[in-house]
Amino acid sequence: ALAMQDNAWTLARYAAVCQSEGLVPIVEPEILMDGPHSIEHCAKVTEQVLACVYKALADNHVLLEGSVLKPNMVCPGSEYNKPCSTAEMAY
Repeated sequence: ALAMQDNAWTLARYAAVCQSEGLVPIVEPEILMDGPHSIEHCAKVTEQVLACVYKALADNHVLLEGSVLKPNMVCPGSEYNKPCSTAEMAY
């Protein structure tokens, strides 16, 4: 949780500095696809990371309408042993 908060804070500071200089920040929290995790686990982690990022953006007074969020695609890890259909990934 501490690593998530620290990374979210860094993204938010970057976004705040960009906006203060008249730029539109692209906020891209990175969630790795490496590992044996399920699509459900990836969805849970993605939700936690996005919540942490949005809180940090708000705490740093970043205007959401003046930024671009580039989220990850929720999918199972590259080493997950069960296939995942495109319909499951699109859900």
